[in-house]
Amino acid sequence: MFKGEIHMIILVADDERWIRKGIIKMIDQSRLVGETQVLEADTVEDALTLFAEYRPQIVISDVKFPTEDGCTLCERIYAIEKQTRIIMISGYDEFEYVKRALAYRAVDYLLKPVDKQVLNNTIQRCIEELTADLHITEEGHKESADREQSAGDAARSVDIQDVIKDIEDTIRKNYSEKYTLSGLALKYHLSEAYLSTVFKKRTGISLTSYIMQVKVERAKELMMTTQGKIWDIAAQVGYPDQHYFTKVFKKVTGESPTEYKTKLNRELYGEEHV
Repeated sequence: MFKGEIHMIILVADDERWIRKGIIKMIDQSRLVGETQVLEADTVEDALTLFAEYRPQIVISDVKFPTEDGCTLCERIYAIEKQTRIIMISGYDEFEYVKRALAYRAVDYLLKPVDKQVLNNTIQRCIEELTADLHITEEGHKESADREQSAGDAARSVDIQDVIKDIEDTIRKNYSEKYTLSGLALKYHLSEAYLSTVFKKRTGISLTSYIMQVKVERAKELMMTTQGKIWDIAAQVGYPDQHYFTKVFKKVTGESPTEYKTKLNRELYGEEHV
């Protein structure tokens, strides 16, 4: 986890909607580097489901839920991924929960009402720690990839070229699917470090960038050939979160989907209808 480019995912878990929305609103995304996606859950079960699917690097959770508590969430997350940074939120009368959360390696706890500056400073500290861990991991991956390449022979070189072509074809044909480096590496029985290195070496771009480019190009085609809404087109190319789709689209093209579609309609029809 957390290999290659950081795509920051933050999960906010609280059973009270107004608290979740308030925390999400307080997160200063201008201080975050790269793409950021914020998820939300109102139960421990939903939080664990989202964690298993998206593997957020930072989890912000209340210590108390109606049926389970945030300490249980903390324990179960660390059983899956020990690099996750968990920030617990508590009231003044919940210190026993806080002690349990810290025992399960929660990085910090914030008292209600949550202070915006304290929240963002804590998130920033988590990101700095994650970035430091990432640099250490990348150095290890580079050494591992170098060793694997040195051990490879001509036959393996041919095989990996076939694998790269198959990956490209698969992503283009099934652009609506969700792809990850770890998932593709597992499918082709390769280490993540080796696949990441050879893919970029042979294509000139990272696997993550290739996936985004394919999905955005297909989204542009759908905008040209259909009258689908932005949210519908986003879902068709594998981005159920329209906000995240917009960030990816703008990163690849330099403009938002709405701006692109407005310009396209103007060119095709001489009018602006999105």
